[in-house]
Amino acid sequence: MPSGRGTSRGGAQRIELSLLARELGMAMAPLAHARGVALALEAAQPVWVDGDPRLLNELLSNLLDNALAHTPRGGNQVLRTMAPAILEVEDDGPGIPPEDYERVFERFYQRNPQAGGSGLGLAIVGEICRAHQARVSLHQALPNGLRVRVEFARA
Repeated sequence: MPSGRGTSRGGAQRIELSLLARELGMAMAPLAHARGVALALEAAQPVWVDGDPRLLNELLSNLLDNALAHTPRGGNQVLRTMAPAILEVEDDGPGIPPEDYERVFERFYQRNPQAGGSGLGLAIVGEICRAHQARVSLHQALPNGLRVRVEFARA
């Protein structure tokens, strides 16, 4: 059984989200380093959720890719897990104006088409959250940037 995964329950698996986050963070660290972005993981304790490991990996990957694409060289990105079942990705890029928070979850919506991308990353995140009965929300990071918070039902 791959690390970070526990027993299966009705199609979903019990997954240690903090370990999954650490594994993906380690895999993406070379890319972040090459782009001049510091990537940190904050996970004080194991955080367990029930879900599809492939989809949760896709959710994490999309959040990290999106943050990395919008974090300037010399910037910071933090991947954080917290009890009871919370995942956050925070960056110190330009952020998203609050009036666009809902629109960025629409398929193909791009705030800045010149920046590249397909406009699907956050739409996919929203779909995966719905499939896992999780709530995704956007928050302004201080002093600047964006914090994406995913709250899962307690495992």
